[in-house]
Amino acid sequence: MIAVLWKKWLLQRCTWLPTVSFIPILYLLGWLIVQPLLLLPYKIPLQNLSLLGTAVTFILFLVSLPSWAKYRWRQENPFISLGFNRFSTNSASQIFFKTFLLAVCLVCCVLIPLFLGEWVEWRGGLNFPIILNGICLGIGVGVAEELIFRGWLWNELNCLFGFRKSTFLQATIFSFAHVGGGVKANLGFLDFCLLLLGLFLLGLVLALRRILDHGSLIGCIGMHGGLVGVWFLVDFAFRDISSNIPIFLIGPGIPSPNPIGSLTGIFGLSMILFNYRKAFAMAGRPFNGERKASFKDATP
Repeated sequence: MIAVLWKKWLLQRCTWLPTVSFIPILYLLGWLIVQPLLLLPYKIPLQNLSLLGTAVTFILFLVSLPSWAKYRWRQENPFISLGFNRFSTNSASQIFFKTFLLAVCLVCCVLIPLFLGEWVEWRGGLNFPIILNGICLGIGVGVAEELIFRGWLWNELNCLFGFRKSTFLQATIFSFAHVGGGVKANLGFLDFCLLLLGLFLLGLVLALRRILDHGSLIGCIGMHGGLVGVWFLVDFAFRDISSNIPIFLIGPGIPSPNPIGSLTGIFGLSMILFNYRKAFAMAGRPFNGERKASFKDATP
C-alpha cells in the first residue's frame, strides 16, 4: 500500500511538488525519528542530536533514491543515473586525484597573496588525527553534497526545465543553500554578494566537471571534498597574525572566512570555467547524449 501511494505521489500531475517537498519532508522525518532520544536519562547535547537527525535524513534519502530513479527518471539502476558507475577503478582514481589537485591549487591561489602580504604564518599543529579528520570531512561532505546537488537535484531539474537551464539553476540553488552561515554572520551586502557569486561559480564548475567526466560524480567529489578538507587543515596549520586581512583576499565570514567568496577565489573559479568553456557547448544535451524523458511522459 505504501509503495503504491509513493509511486502515485512521485508521478502526480503536479510534477514540481515532489521536487520541492522531498528534502523538507526527509528533514522532518529525520527530526521526528531522533526526538525519542530526548527521553533517555542521559542528556544528549542538542548539537549532537541535530547532527544525528541530519545523518538519519541522509540515510532516508539514500533509501528513497532507487524507487525515485525508477519512477521519476525511469532508471532501473540509480547508481548509473547518479554517476557512480561510469569508469573503472583506475580511471576513477585518476579523475579523483586530478580534481583534488585542482582544489589544492585553488586554495593556494587564496593563500599566496596572504603570504606575500605577511598576514599569515605557519603554526603547525597538524597530526595524524587532524589530517584523518580533514580527509573524512572532505570525503563525507563531497559525497553527500554532490549526490544531492549534482546527482539528485540536477536530474530533477533536467526533467523539469531541460538540461541547459538546469545547469545554471542547480548552481543557483546550491549557492543560496550555502549562504545561511553568511546570514548568521550579519555580512554586509557586498560581502554577501561576493559569497553568493563564489558559491554560484563553484556550483557551475562542479556541474561542468560532471559533464566533462561523462556523467560521473567522481571528479565533482574530488574537487568539492578537496576544497572542504584542505581548507579545514589550513585552519589548523596557519595562524592569522593580522586582524586587518582584507575581506576580498580571505573571503567573507571572519573569524571563519569562506575563501570561495574572496576575489582570489572568484578569479580562480573564473579561470577554471574559462578552461571548461568547451563543456558549455556540451551542456545542451544530457550525459549519455540522449534526451531524458520528461515527467509528463512517465505519468500514467
